[in-house]
Amino acid sequence: MADNYLEKRMEEYRAGKLASKGGKSYVVRQRKAGEYVLAFPPMSVLVLCEDAALAGRVCGCFRKGDFQVAFCMADRREGTRIAQSAGCRFYPVATSDAGRLDGVVDDLTERWGAVDVVADLRGLSDDDLGDSAGDVASLLLLHSHPDFGLIASTELNL
Repeated sequence: MADNYLEKRMEEYRAGKLASKGGKSYVVRQRKAGEYVLAFPPMSVLVLCEDAALAGRVCGCFRKGDFQVAFCMADRREGTRIAQSAGCRFYPVATSDAGRLDGVVDDLTERWGAVDVVADLRGLSDDDLGDSAGDVASLLLLHSHPDFGLIASTELNL
């Protein structure tokens, strides 16, 4: 009986009865009055940060935008945890080692073709930012949009 079932399912599949009818389906959410929707092109991002909590928030924010994300930090254990949970590429490199950072950028350029955004968060920590760390991650995402090309660098005065 099982063989007969599998044979019938294979025939249905070959006939196109089991194939999906339309590819991906998207749910369109209605915008509220005054709400602005920004569509991001595919981009690659490198995050330089030694604070694990802040790196996790920023990487997660960029990954929600479906970006390719890589980050550098010296702590292998925390870096591996963040990379696995957020789906990022992790380089166990101290952010103060300029020579090794050049190697990371070269490797990412080979893999992805270019690095579009570098988020340099060295010297900042999640504790310094407190509740505004999520806002900083969103602000970095916004400023990485190509339409904001006039902004070459954003200084955060905390």
